[in-house]
Amino acid sequence: MAIENPSRSRSYGVVANISAGGACVLTDASYPLGETLDLELSFYREPQVVPACGRIVWTSGSPSAGAVRYGLEWVPDPTDVRLKGLIEQAGRA
Repeated sequence: MAIENPSRSRSYGVVANISAGGACVLTDASYPLGETLDLELSFYREPQVVPACGRIVWTSGSPSAGAVRYGLEWVPDPTDVRLKGLIEQAGRA
């Protein structure tokens, strides 16, 4: 996944888990609690990235330790039919 933020350069991360309410992502980038991030999510066997927007609601770890874990809440709730369907598929895998 790619993380876009107007005030920073593009960074990359890995989705540890994903649900209809949000996602847990790992990255070496540093973001403050409450920040809203524009994401480009990649799903298995899905040829195109899926845009999403999430607000950081919790964090653990530090960039100096190699990775930070962020809890994201979708902003707004995922109403995109494609995103919702892919999240449901990921939950069944």
